[in-house]
Amino acid sequence: MNPLVEPVQVAGVDGGFAVERTAAVDIALAVAVGVEGLSDSTTTWDAPQYLWWALPSRHDMDVERLARGVMVAEELAIITDAPHPLRILDGSHLTLVIQLNSALTALSQAVRDEAKRKWEQLETARALGIACTDPTIVAMPKYDSSRTLSERLAAHVGTDIPGDDKHLMGLVLEPGELTVPQQVPPEPWSSLHFNARDKGDQAVADAFTRATAPLRARAIEFTYFKPDAASPAFRIELKQGTSVEALDKICATIAAQITGPFVREPYPQYLADVMAKSVGLGLSAMQSAVQLALSGQGRPEIAEFLIRSYRTEGV
Repeated sequence: MNPLVEPVQVAGVDGGFAVERTAAVDIALAVAVGVEGLSDSTTTWDAPQYLWWALPSRHDMDVERLARGVMVAEELAIITDAPHPLRILDGSHLTLVIQLNSALTALSQAVRDEAKRKWEQLETARALGIACTDPTIVAMPKYDSSRTLSERLAAHVGTDIPGDDKHLMGLVLEPGELTVPQQVPPEPWSSLHFNARDKGDQAVADAFTRATAPLRARAIEFTYFKPDAASPAFRIELKQGTSVEALDKICATIAAQITGPFVREPYPQYLADVMAKSVGLGLSAMQSAVQLALSGQGRPEIAEFLIRSYRTEGV
């Protein structure tokens, strides 16, 4: 990393979902939130910074797939319209395909219909295409099981190296260092795909397939960057062809967002994660509100029975 490069303004986006299975219905909630990073100035953010969706439905094992698919669509809608010169997607580019395809291939027709309704409303195919090609959008997965570099080093030194690339690079890299960006491996990137459960889903599957063509073509590079001695090494997924100057700005910006050893990721990504993962509290509040509304209809004991959760509460 060039220490003379000035950081740019940045936004982080993350999402969360929760499903409450009550005696009468399933209640699903998905949210996504965008957070601006630390900066001397503020970027005017006219696009939505927060999106949410809730659905009460009959019991359906696929409702979690639906919640995940809507959550990803909300994240894409926020990050692609954010006006910042650098935007951080929480997770890998792979995650987008996995979660959307999971909802698209659900056995439940009701789940697929609701997913397609939200995707059309949020223009998910358009947003997905932008996320797969825009060089100002980088992906930073918190969890990384990749062993591409570990296996390469093991073959070079002739001995097994335990652990994944993220852990290894955290030990090997010095503060301010990063690995040379390299193309993502053929698997699983080249085999990414979308399946249509029936003919009514084919148009969506085709649109998503076109949007993610750069991922299958492996037009994505990755690097590991360690901002300082107390931080881990971060995996950063970049668009192929990112210039050295642009990479310096990305690294300088990420380094400027590491506020202390207790924050294990760039500040806007950390705060977006904290906010989005509070979705469970929101769902509990919705459940209580429904119970109170039903109680007002004259049979409070029935309301308590209908909205009672299947889960056993912890002590």
